[in-house]
Amino acid sequence: MSTLGAVARCIVEPSNLRPRFVTARATDAALVGVAGQQRAREAIAFGLAMKAERYHVAVSGPPLSGRSLLVHELVDAAAQSRPAGRDWVYLNNFVDPRRPRAFPLPAGMAVQLQKLLDGLVSTCRTRLPEAFSSAAYEARTKQALATVTQTRSQLIETLVNGARAFGFVINATPYGFMAIPAGPNGEAMEPAQFAALSESVRGPLEKTAEQVQEMIGSTLRQLRNLDAEAHATVAAVDEDVTLGALAPSLEELTRRFEPHGLGPHLDSVRADLASNVSNLKRFFTAQPDLPSQVLQQVNDERDALLKRYIANVIVSREHDTHAPVEDERDPLYWNIFGRVEIENRFGTFFTDFTHIRPGAVHLANDGYLLLQAEDLFGDPRSWLKLKRVLKTGEVRFDDGLDGMPVPFAGLTPEGIKLDLKVILVGPPGLFAVLDAVDPQFGELFQVRAEFEPDQTSDGAAAATYAAFVRRTSEERGLRHFDDEAVAGVLYFGSRMAGRQDRLTTRLGVVAQICQEADLYAGLAGATMVGAAHVRAAMRARDRRSSLIPDRLREMIHEGVLRIQTSGQAVGQVNGLAVFGVNNREFGIPMRITCRTGAGRGGVVAIDRETERSGAIHTKGVLVLQGYLMGTFGRRGPLAFNASLTFEQSYDEVEGDSASSAELYAILTSIAEVPVRQDVAVTGSIDQFGNIQAVGGITQKVEGFFDVCREAGLSGSQGVVVPRSNLVNLILREDVVEAVEAGQFHIWAVTRVEEGLEILTGIPAGEILSFGAYPQGTVFARVASNLAELRRAAAPEDGIAAGLAAAAAAERLLGRSPRRASRPGSPRN
Repeated sequence: MSTLGAVARCIVEPSNLRPRFVTARATDAALVGVAGQQRAREAIAFGLAMKAERYHVAVSGPPLSGRSLLVHELVDAAAQSRPAGRDWVYLNNFVDPRRPRAFPLPAGMAVQLQKLLDGLVSTCRTRLPEAFSSAAYEARTKQALATVTQTRSQLIETLVNGARAFGFVINATPYGFMAIPAGPNGEAMEPAQFAALSESVRGPLEKTAEQVQEMIGSTLRQLRNLDAEAHATVAAVDEDVTLGALAPSLEELTRRFEPHGLGPHLDSVRADLASNVSNLKRFFTAQPDLPSQVLQQVNDERDALLKRYIANVIVSREHDTHAPVEDERDPLYWNIFGRVEIENRFGTFFTDFTHIRPGAVHLANDGYLLLQAEDLFGDPRSWLKLKRVLKTGEVRFDDGLDGMPVPFAGLTPEGIKLDLKVILVGPPGLFAVLDAVDPQFGELFQVRAEFEPDQTSDGAAAATYAAFVRRTSEERGLRHFDDEAVAGVLYFGSRMAGRQDRLTTRLGVVAQICQEADLYAGLAGATMVGAAHVRAAMRARDRRSSLIPDRLREMIHEGVLRIQTSGQAVGQVNGLAVFGVNNREFGIPMRITCRTGAGRGGVVAIDRETERSGAIHTKGVLVLQGYLMGTFGRRGPLAFNASLTFEQSYDEVEGDSASSAELYAILTSIAEVPVRQDVAVTGSIDQFGNIQAVGGITQKVEGFFDVCREAGLSGSQGVVVPRSNLVNLILREDVVEAVEAGQFHIWAVTRVEEGLEILTGIPAGEILSFGAYPQGTVFARVASNLAELRRAAAPEDGIAAGLAAAAAAERLLGRSPRRASRPGSPRN
């Protein structure tokens, strides 16, 4: 292949440096919803429709791409077609209060249950005091105790008469009945009188007293039985009065909620009320003149008792018309899974079922839960528990005792069954890491929706941009954009996409540039946003993050970093590197040098030898060796050393985009041909000499242009790029204008030979039929000098071969070979 005329043939015309998008006029129609992303739409819709377990959806896309907007658009539409979810309540467990019970109810009924149970408690507060203080209650109690009272009177009368028959009087005291001897007139004898009696009289009385005491004991036993019977009678009356007063509320609760599985719980409520009648009676007949502390204690005990009967509604769908959609933007552990709160009452920690608080999973149950992946993984516990919840289909509350300074008996509420779809939104890189380190991620999120980073810049896409600009101006109160301003926004979208024929889908960033352009229009006093304002916003955006590239260019201009933009040098090529700072990439030239000589080391990359290069750069160096071997080593071994490095590079070198520049440095060093320093080079190379596309091409060209402009544009400066990268060139207007004016040049190449001619002004050379290259070409000089380097290495090769032959001969003669030494070296 002849390379004559490559300089002219590879020059890129300015018309090929402008975006290829279809221009669009400003429109009055605002964009509705999120445009495009058909692949992601289909994946999300499939995941929402799939009812099988573990078909949760992971939506990946770059930030500000509208990924959350599209998810909301589709999820909200899906939720509209589904009924409202279930209500959930927690109720007291009368058997084990530490394990509250969870109950699902139809939408809206949890609040009804709560109101009826609150009404039951209110009835306890109002009706019971009235019932226990009424005349009817007193009459009923008296009537119920009439038989017991009559029997009691008869027993006491029998005891008194029996004692009188024995000559004793019965006295009732706080400690029971006492038998006292009767005096002459039948009155109780005084102790002094009894002591004054003679022994003959006192002795029989004492024996008789034993018999009377037995009568008293028998009577007391009968009276105690009567007291128990009276207590049971009163308790039965109290229970009947209590349940009678509460009967309307209890019957209404049973009628409405027994069909929904609450019959056993309501039976427990009724039984617990019956078992606590004495406490209820005590609480609601308390005297108001009690000491304040005692009265407060009574009230606290009453409230604690009544709280047992209320409901804690944690999820209510009372006002919902469709399935819930919960977008949790602060996915801390407690916000997602809820918690059991702990109350500090004067230094005493306390909790019960009324302190259970729901989380996002409870609120989203029977619907959809949206989570931002980057926020979710900010709390590692959240991801671990979310996996467990999705695998088991049940969520349980933690009691929130982390960090409690003292032991505390918390709650273990009953778990809640879940039926929800989780949509996890995040960047592609994060999901790639999860796939690599956590197999359960792929098992649980079996539906992946991937956002396209860009779209074809056809008429429909351009119209979408115009409609989006209109919507942005309306939603954010901006000035209207004229046609040229819309074209400027399209240029910005193409530059963001990194291709002339595509537009970025990160419309959030496009909205930002619209808002910033509006600011500059306001500063200029304009009534509409024009192209100049869009360009001003873009320049300002670049300048805000250009501190480091500006400083690097200053160092180049001052000579601290040695970069030549004029003249020639052997074995030295201006490569181009891309750096990223503050979400912005910028290009900067780097000096690549090579020194060659005789030897067998081949290409020695100093950066690789010092472990300052990455794996991809190392691969690129090995590809260079393959190219040199295949091009110049077919008729004999290569015998040379080439020391290659990135000068003044103190960070790790990675990537293979400088492999073509490295090859040019090696070839020109071997050929001893000077290289133009007013030209920079980028491009990857394969083992056959083809130039391949690289990343960051726009930033690299602009980076070298800025350095040349700082030094002064000479009209001969430019950049050699891969031809396959032309579509990626979205250059600044000032760079395109410089190319149009002939002050700066861009050459597009497909082969090494083309780049060599541009850099050296000498044809690379095409191999002839007898294996040689035409005289005067770069490759002819390379081949000639490689032959000289091979001959220079030959004596060393001969010595090594002779020593090896002598050692083999001595082994054949059965002798131990002597240690070989070079001529002139001492022998042991």
